[in-house]
Amino acid sequence: KLERICILKPYRKYGLGKVIVSGLEEIIKEKGLTACKLHGQTQAAGFYQKLGYQISSQEFMEDGIPHVLMTKEISRI
Repeated sequence: KLERICILKPYRKYGLGKVIVSGLEEIIKEKGLTACKLHGQTQAAGFYQKLGYQISSQEFMEDGIPHVLMTKEISRI
């Protein structure tokens, strides 16, 4: 499970979130795992969808913020 990935607003235009998520997915592959999940804030769901994640739940509250469960199959190639 990927957790607590945050980029300060002034730095979001530089692709740092994508670099972090891609790096974490590489670790997942190295460990031989084939899927991952995260609780994404609903306002960030589009970002994760661009990276191949799918919404897998209804909206729920976590720490007073609306979230959705998001999942992705990870290729070993």
